[in-house]
Amino acid sequence: MHPWRERLARWFTPLARRMPLSPNAITLIAFALNLIGAACLAYGGQRPSLFLVAIIFIAISGFADALDGIVARVQNKTSRFGDFLDHCADRAGDTLLAACWLYGNNVRQPLAMAGIIMTMLNGYIGTQIEATYGERSYESIGRGEFVLGIIILPIVSYSLFTNGWQALQFARLTVAEWLAVVVLLFALYGVVQRVRVAIRLERS
Repeated sequence: MHPWRERLARWFTPLARRMPLSPNAITLIAFALNLIGAACLAYGGQRPSLFLVAIIFIAISGFADALDGIVARVQNKTSRFGDFLDHCADRAGDTLLAACWLYGNNVRQPLAMAGIIMTMLNGYIGTQIEATYGERSYESIGRGEFVLGIIILPIVSYSLFTNGWQALQFARLTVAEWLAVVVLLFALYGVVQRVRVAIRLERS
């Protein structure tokens, strides 16, 4: 997703120059949109159309999350508190989105807990690398990939619930639970990648 960060920076720079909102305000708006998206995911099992509604809020939030940093740089409004707020909002938003998607799809508790923990850990290690080594790493599976995944997963959920397939099982796991396993494995892979990045930075 790193090349897309550079493209978004180019595309959003003209808008960022004229943006009347502060970077912190944009961060809070992005977080609020994630909260709405998370609520839609949590109740998607009862009203499947909410899975699709969630995608709209999550996608807009993702663009807003990219915009806040660009506005800060272009308007020379970067601050340590802004960076802190951005990281906190990202971690909280990602955890809520993951938890609410798992809940809305009735993923059994042990698997849901493992998915939430690994999602949090992957994001935390990325933040800690920056805090420890003063360098952001986009080499591993990070937030961009998470946002892409959390946009695709509700589409699958909508299809499952509207067709009555949500309870189908393969090897004692539902389709949503198999998807949760995939998310868990990707998060674990991201953790391993980021630990390797930290080791490399330490050696250099």
